[in-house]
Amino acid sequence: MQRGQLYLLKPDQFGKQRPIVIISRNGLNAGHSVVAVPFYSQQLQKRAQQPWCAAFRAGEGGLLKDCVAKTDELSLIDKLSIDIAKGPIGEFDAAQMTRVVQAAKWTLDIP
Repeated sequence: MQRGQLYLLKPDQFGKQRPIVIISRNGLNAGHSVVAVPFYSQQLQKRAQQPWCAAFRAGEGGLLKDCVAKTDELSLIDKLSIDIAKGPIGEFDAAQMTRVVQAAKWTLDIP
């Protein structure tokens, strides 16, 4: 798993699979967990205006629909919760990762 790659979480109790983007350093991703940010496709207009969210269009990085990365839900995720068998659904380029990092900096109050 590499920084900037997008994966799907394993289905929840409702059968929904949420995409995530790995944001932890590559050197830290060899263990049992990764730091990642989840995506949400609800309330897009409202969330796209929030400084802790980064909006993306369908197709960016392999995303299937318009959504936002919600950095206020930045989490340490056990790899057992990630659908690794499907492999990454895509990958963000440097500019797309910068958008996620800027939102995460706002969340963590980092200048």
